[in-house]
Amino acid sequence: MADEGSDRSEASPAAVVDFIEGVQYPCSKAEILEHAAKAGAPKMVMEALQRLPDEQYYNLAHLIDRFSRVSP
Repeated sequence: MADEGSDRSEASPAAVVDFIEGVQYPCSKAEILEHAAKAGAPKMVMEALQRLPDEQYYNLAHLIDRFSRVSP
C-alpha cells in the first residue's frame, strides 16, 4: 500500500495500466474500480480512477484518454 502522504502525481497513466491490465472491455467505471482494487491498486491509483467520468470505456486508449483529462 502507498503511504498516506504519497503525491497524486505518481498515479501516471503507466501506473494505472498496471492495475487495470486484463479488464474486459467494454466496461463501466465501477468495473474498472473493482478490477483495480482486486489487483491491489494503491490508494493514489484508486483516487485517480475515482475521478474518471461515469461512462462506458470501450478500450484502453479510451480509458487513458479520459484519465489524462482528469488527472492533475
